[in-house]
Amino acid sequence: MGSFTEVCLSFDFVESAPEHVLAAFSALAEESPGAPDLPAPVVEGWELWEPDWRYAGFEERDPYEHEPWRHDWANAVSIEMSGGTTEHGVLAWTGSNWNLDCRFSWKMGAEEASEALEWLAPFVEPRLGEYVAGRNDTGGYDWTPNPTLVGYALDEGLPRPFLFWMRDGRWELEDLNPDDEFRDG
Repeated sequence: MGSFTEVCLSFDFVESAPEHVLAAFSALAEESPGAPDLPAPVVEGWELWEPDWRYAGFEERDPYEHEPWRHDWANAVSIEMSGGTTEHGVLAWTGSNWNLDCRFSWKMGAEEASEALEWLAPFVEPRLGEYVAGRNDTGGYDWTPNPTLVGYALDEGLPRPFLFWMRDGRWELEDLNPDDEFRDG
């Protein structure tokens, strides 16, 4: 029932990331000299929680549906469910920001994984080269934000990955798979 999806994420948190967001991942922190103190790791408060709780068939709703950082994301983004992924999860201080780098697998499709992770978008630091210039009607330039690649998801049933982007503070999913008989078969 369902497929496994390997997910890889690597991004810097914005400098202003709230402590409660960092706490959701702080259990993954490496020893980093000069790093600011992190809040204590989140202790999972809902024993039924899974990242795909919306599709898991639970009778009750997630009590933290509108506060996803109250879950133990450190565990969720460093586990292996499929037997084919070498999992890891690290929260490392870069000298200016906390960086989350992780690889894990979940028993769900790429779309569901994206939906579970989309709450992170406002906390992702845009990459260097975050703005691109485009000509406007007056002959000048308009600067628009460049999207930031946050990671990818590889659904075991499809030949190509889905890309996770952060654009204008929103999470976006790009499906690189063709709409053909392979997908439907």
